[in-house]
Amino acid sequence: MEIIRLNNVGRKFHKTVNADKSQDNRAILNSPNSFWALRNIYMSISKGKIIGIIGRNGSGKSTLLNIIAGALPVSEGEITTQGKVSALLTLGAGFQDEFTGKENIYLNASLLGMKREDIKNIFLDIVEFSELGDFINAPLGSYSSGMKMRLGFSVAIHKEFDALVTDEIMAVGDISFQKKCFEKMADFKRQGKSMVIATQDIGVAERFCDRLFLLEDGHIISEGKSTEVVERYQVLLTKKKILSAGARSVMVTETKRWATDMDEWGRSEGTREVVIKDLVVSNKFKEKVDKVKSGEAVKIRVNFTAYEEIDNFHFGVAIFREDGVYCYGPNTQFDGLALQRMHRGDGYFELECAELLLMHGDYYISAAIWDKNETIAYDYHKCNYKLEVIGDSLSGQLLYLAYKWHGFHFMPSLNERYMPNLDCLVDKWGSQMNSALIVFESLRFLNNYGSKDSVFLMGREFKIKADFKIGHSLQDAVKNFVFWIGIYRSDGIYCHGSVKKVTSCGANSEILIYPKLKLLPGEYKVSIGIWDTNVNAFLMYAHGTHSFNMISEKRDHGTVYLEHRWDWSIPKGG
Repeated sequence: MEIIRLNNVGRKFHKTVNADKSQDNRAILNSPNSFWALRNIYMSISKGKIIGIIGRNGSGKSTLLNIIAGALPVSEGEITTQGKVSALLTLGAGFQDEFTGKENIYLNASLLGMKREDIKNIFLDIVEFSELGDFINAPLGSYSSGMKMRLGFSVAIHKEFDALVTDEIMAVGDISFQKKCFEKMADFKRQGKSMVIATQDIGVAERFCDRLFLLEDGHIISEGKSTEVVERYQVLLTKKKILSAGARSVMVTETKRWATDMDEWGRSEGTREVVIKDLVVSNKFKEKVDKVKSGEAVKIRVNFTAYEEIDNFHFGVAIFREDGVYCYGPNTQFDGLALQRMHRGDGYFELECAELLLMHGDYYISAAIWDKNETIAYDYHKCNYKLEVIGDSLSGQLLYLAYKWHGFHFMPSLNERYMPNLDCLVDKWGSQMNSALIVFESLRFLNNYGSKDSVFLMGREFKIKADFKIGHSLQDAVKNFVFWIGIYRSDGIYCHGSVKKVTSCGANSEILIYPKLKLLPGEYKVSIGIWDTNVNAFLMYAHGTHSFNMISEKRDHGTVYLEHRWDWSIPKGG
């Protein structure tokens, strides 16, 4: 049974405090000095269900609760209710400090619409639940704030209702009383009563709510099972934190900070209190190697000797492709590992990567031991060590990333066979070409919830959805066509791409999925194209015309994040 339904509900407010309160709803809707606090709200609340509303401050939670409670009219849409809806939004409305607790129970309950005879019948239940005991006869002015909250809550929950609307004030009093409140909520549910709870407490949302709605800027951006919506809320909070004023530009700048000049490769510099002796690479079999396969585990060990004692230092490693592209650069400080003091003697540090997400090619490794602020290098070897990565060479792409096409499994060996010749696009950056019979229509970036977005959190699912049309007169030729998607850095470095055979004419929609895209912060460009394998030419392309941004809580430098762990042996004093 449906208790409450909201159908396309919206609420508009004046921006100015001194707006004419006598204006009717139409005047507010048409005013240029107004804003929508809520828009396009659809909700259905069934009997015996606990519905949660979560969102950041200012997202519209309080406005929505007041509309559901009947305290605010809607500016558009409609709300229908079945049964009594009670609001537990402002505890202790009308409380007077000079009155006793008992007198305030009668005052507050009457303001909530209860009759005096009904209040008399539930008075002892209210006192018992509040746990105030003999204090009920003391003036309210002698109560602590917690005692007042407990009294207000106890009065409010003893009002008869079919649906209860409440906010953060559920969590009143000490831990013991809060537990009692939540037990009361569970009891209401067993009685078939419905509840709508607004909260920022993720634990409360997951534990008590059957279904959650996530509000952002007055819109519902997610609804469903508690665990799924809470996960999206946490991602939203993380993105907002990372994208705070100036944070993103600093993040991108810092990511590329130690991209060294290739003219300095092979050199060393530093104050030499500690000296790097050598760097050794080993594979998953713990064998010393100078070649590793794409996607396999690799360990980099740096041996050093300390000639002087040093304090507050950190270790760092960086990997560059032979053309100077900065691939990855972690250090122990970024990972929050505190290294306090090093005495004289021999030691080492190791960086172990679970998967080397780099494609075929020659790479160079830098290693350094820095001071705390990374202003002084005790020893810094700039790309002194060569490492060859063995694997497929797909038109010079940089990264070995996990991906899949929606509804299709494509063998990597075939990916190389059908990969287009990207030299054909060398002077086409930022341009698009259609033909009369093949037309590119749209390109969208989707997050792991299937929503369109332009900023993505590193390590989450990322989808590229492309729509295009192929004329039916090409029915015989379409067997030679492949569809290609490529991701580039904003400076034109080709990061990753894949192809899928085109199987039909007419409207086509393809989705390339990266289950955990591990690109480090920065702007990236996407290219698409239809490649004819018969004539070795693009019949349609859009090269670097669409962009998205990556953000991350990680501070690591470079282009791709590699899962890793550190180990070390630091000389200690005798």
